Amino acid sequence: MKLILLSLLLVLSCLSGYSTTLTVTNSGATFSPSSITITVGDDVNFVLETIHNAVEVSQATWNANGSAALPGGFSTGFGGGLVPANQLGIGTHYYVCTPHASIGMKGTIIVQGTTDIPGNLFRPDFSIYPNPSEGLVTIKAKTNVIGRNYFIIDNAGRKVFEGRLNDETTPVDVSQLARGIYLFQLAGTKKAPVKILKY
Repeated sequence: MKLILLSLLLVLSCLSGYSTTLTVTNSGATFSPSSITITVGDDVNFVLETIHNAVEVSQATWNANGSAALPGGFSTGFGGGLVPANQLGIGTHYYVCTPHASIGMKGTIIVQGTTDIPGNLFRPDFSIYPNPSEGLVTIKAKTNVIGRNYFIIDNAGRKVFEGRLNDETTPVDVSQLARGIYLFQLAGTKKAPVKILKY
């Protein structure tokens, strides 16, 4: 029980220092600002009049002032709502107000990486690459940590993946995970978890 509580505290302390919430409002039938640039791990809060919503669409739909929702994309109700960081992977997210897309009520969220999530995540005992990843990451472990269990933890503190480092290189398929930031934790270590970015 103490190990679970300690892990949860480590996760929460790591997450609290890396997230910012930016706000998008509306002015009539336009989003304000209509384009924002955020850092991976940031949330976006839409505060809109009750006749407006925000729905992620494809770039082609956005260009055509259409309103067909992007499968797996974010969506807020009328009046807005919070879009959490795990729904905003690196890249450009195109969104519209469904009833007003045809008159050009649309915006973009540009998500950039951070300098504290490098391409090849390295710690003295192990490295994780590629990072960010769309599907497969490799954990390269030194001999002193081979045989240890590892956990991948989501931003709610839940273990979403568990495995064992059986060799110097261990492939891990993260394709089933949603876009977002996850924490990689080696069992039996007091070091803070390491971030993995899935997009």
